Amino acid sequence: MGAICVAIVGDDRLFRDGLQQILRTDPSFLVTDESENASIANDVDVRLIDARFGHLIAEHTIPTGGRPHVVVVNVPDDDAWAADALSAGVRGILERTAGAADLLKAIRVVNDGGIWARRRWLIACVKRAVNTRHEPTPARMPVTLDQRLSKREWEVFRQAATGAGNKELADRLAISEATVKAHMTRIFQKLGVNGRAELAATYYGLRTPESPTVVRHSA
Repeated sequence: MGAICVAIVGDDRLFRDGLQQILRTDPSFLVTDESENASIANDVDVRLIDARFGHLIAEHTIPTGGRPHVVVVNVPDDDAWAADALSAGVRGILERTAGAADLLKAIRVVNDGGIWARRRWLIACVKRAVNTRHEPTPARMPVTLDQRLSKREWEVFRQAATGAGNKELADRLAISEATVKAHMTRIFQKLGVNGRAELAATYYGLRTPESPTVVRHSA
């Protein structure tokens, strides 16, 4: 596998220089300053953006989940801010207290298709997606996803994405709770998810089933 091309974006030169020094200690990263070299934009895998410059986050984030992925650093401990960022397409969120090791891990996870964020931020984002829809509708569903699940598993998956518990799912689908549990176990295994939050995140396009389990640096 080749080096991960990381572009640092921001109006603060000290911020950019500091991140470059951290990343250049690891040969698996190819670091560039996009503020000084705009010609490399199409070759970037991950962009690092300072949370203080919100206009840059909006400008560089790709809502469809394509590349380059965006990791935002210096983020305040604010659930609403994080949920907004995840909803907009940001794939990595690092608080002001994050260290160099967290930064390197977050870039690798995001580059591999995962999400780096606190669990509660991911849950807040999923709840927001659920609450804004009368019927659960995936934000962007990979073509291969419905091919992994049987017709019944797909329906259980779709209903579970609303946040319904096993008893409610059983009532909605006119099946037993034991059958719901069996379906949910197979869905978790087929999609590679751990828990209802990641299940809903996958449904709403916040996490791709091909990616590794969502990684968080804290609970």
